[in-house]
Amino acid sequence: MTSSFVRIIPLSCAFLLWTSLVTVGCSGDGQSAATATTTDSDSSSGWTTEGDDVESDGETDDAVDEADDPGRVTLRRLNRNEYNNTVRDLLWTTQTPADDFAADDIGLGFDNIADVLTLSPLQAELYERAAQTLLEEAMTVEIIEPTTSRREAEGPEVSGSGGQALGEYWRFSSNGEISTAIQLGEDGEYLFQVRAYGEQAGPDFPRMVLAIDAVTVAELDVSAIDAAPEVYSVMVPLAAGAHTFSVAFTNDFYDPPGDRNLLVDWIEVSGPQSLADPSLQRERIFVCDPEVAGEEECGRQILATFGRRAYRRPLTNDELDRLMVLITSAQADGRSFENSLKLALRAILISPHFIFRVEIDPDPKSLKPHPLNDFELATRLSYFLWSSMPDDELLALAAAGELSDPLVVEAQVRRMLEDQKAHALVENFAGQWFLFRGVTEVFHEPEVFPEWTEELQLAMRGEMQAFTSTFFDGDRSMLELLSAEETYVNERLASHYGIEGIEGEDFVQVNLDGIPRQGILTQAGLLSILAHSEQTSVVKRGKFLMENILCISPPPPPPNLDIPELEPPAPGATQRELLEKHREDPICAGCHDIMDPLGFGLEHYDAIGAYRELDNGAPVDASGTIPSGLAFTNGLEMSSLLSQEQNFVECMVRKTFTYSLGRGITPNDTPYFDDIVADFEMSDYRFADLVVSLATSDVFRARRGEPDEL
Repeated sequence: MTSSFVRIIPLSCAFLLWTSLVTVGCSGDGQSAATATTTDSDSSSGWTTEGDDVESDGETDDAVDEADDPGRVTLRRLNRNEYNNTVRDLLWTTQTPADDFAADDIGLGFDNIADVLTLSPLQAELYERAAQTLLEEAMTVEIIEPTTSRREAEGPEVSGSGGQALGEYWRFSSNGEISTAIQLGEDGEYLFQVRAYGEQAGPDFPRMVLAIDAVTVAELDVSAIDAAPEVYSVMVPLAAGAHTFSVAFTNDFYDPPGDRNLLVDWIEVSGPQSLADPSLQRERIFVCDPEVAGEEECGRQILATFGRRAYRRPLTNDELDRLMVLITSAQADGRSFENSLKLALRAILISPHFIFRVEIDPDPKSLKPHPLNDFELATRLSYFLWSSMPDDELLALAAAGELSDPLVVEAQVRRMLEDQKAHALVENFAGQWFLFRGVTEVFHEPEVFPEWTEELQLAMRGEMQAFTSTFFDGDRSMLELLSAEETYVNERLASHYGIEGIEGEDFVQVNLDGIPRQGILTQAGLLSILAHSEQTSVVKRGKFLMENILCISPPPPPPNLDIPELEPPAPGATQRELLEKHREDPICAGCHDIMDPLGFGLEHYDAIGAYRELDNGAPVDASGTIPSGLAFTNGLEMSSLLSQEQNFVECMVRKTFTYSLGRGITPNDTPYFDDIVADFEMSDYRFADLVVSLATSDVFRARRGEPDEL
């Protein structure tokens, strides 16, 4: 595999060349994620279990036993969220350049599925542009120009004692002090100066004491005379903020005719002095000083350190040598060391080893499984739990070879789940599983729902974020996703739900006792997404429950099927009655007889999730049955029944499995899948234990190659 530049060529061209070398011959598990469904062997209805590949990966003469086949994942590009999070953690930037990239394709319900993360020439150009912008920011050195504040000693901003104004001077005729307050804008070194002279008398010069905030910083003998006043100064480190600068005369002398006095013209503070302010981003890159260590040695050290974090593994000597060629060649063309270094860093940021999550097969065509190396495992863990690169602790453990120990992996999983970066599970895993990433993009007719506002949409999303996060950072049972009797609301959402006594924008936990809601299925954000712009959608809601709660996908409709549109509701006609007519068609009934009863269970909630007793003036009938045949009378009963279904338990594992590995489940995954489900059940359905079971399983820790004929 080609892994570095050989010569200086336009970076966009180099990137495309390099990418083509890396991606040739890479493929997934036999088909794209978009078509990864298979019919259950015990089903004759056409319903399928979501996520299983149609073809087994082991149907060759060299196939290993299915129980020993951990499968493989296509070379996976970072999606937009992963890219933004990675450059954030690599460069400490607040930029989010991937916001300008094309939207990622969705496969199996998620945007991190390897087989659909394609790369276009335009996106390659955007990577190059992002790398340039990110490094320009990261390597900037801001020079803070010093500011000068001068106070005339006899002026109104200076208070004094022991003397009086004399022309442009303050004349200390006895021991005393003048002082002034000056506001400093930056931390740094400041030059504190005083222009003064003395009226000399006695054996000593006038003694001048300079102090800042009542702390003496200098004691000076003033030898200057009135014909040639001098500037006396001291450099002091000071923090930003207000400070009091004072000048005191401390050795008054009078012996006629001699009279020793001190005369001060002005007080001046200037700074910060020559302060170059390298950002924390720059300090993170410049792990050495090229003027001290030497440009070649320091350049190599910078590239090795930066490259290790960017590639999520150490660079090889050959890769370092090739990157150093960029620096030396650019310097030979007259570029400065820093600009040459920037070119090499850009090469790293547009390398496939940064843009893609690369896992190497010793023999790409062999079906013999092999364990991931520790750096590849660290990368799988971090992008699963954080949607970002491994941190220093994970990389250090990988370098020490300690991630081969399941106990170490378990400790890291629990540490990572407690880190704030694990909020990515809420946004990217739960946000796609339960659709709430799209709440703010939903449209509902303002004439029908004038209360549908941006404020309400944000409140709905906030509820779902707060609610689902409790399952990723706590010990609660995942079954409570459907059965929880509490939620999180702010004032706007509480009003929508009819809950009194809640004020402000912050979300607080409330008990739903007496409120007809339970778990995530009755939360307004989800219900609003699963609706039409003017009315509810029994079909959308039922299909969601089948696919995302039970992981059972309906077969596609027959080709060229002419689906009649539903008639507008007559006075007193409910959605249920309209769909009853739709289901009279035997072609439609095969799907809708199972899907619609689930959707009916949520008919007590209108298109924006508000509770209602009437639909089109008629009482709502929210009764139905779940696929296993158990009956319910409303959405709360339905949610409780679904929470106890084995299909729901397995669906939670299936969703986590798919999201973590970036691929669908194949028949060869069955032994691993069954073990993980058993562990999940034994752990009382806690998410952290599910992740530990998955992360210590061979299906997560190993992979195999793929012969050409597969």
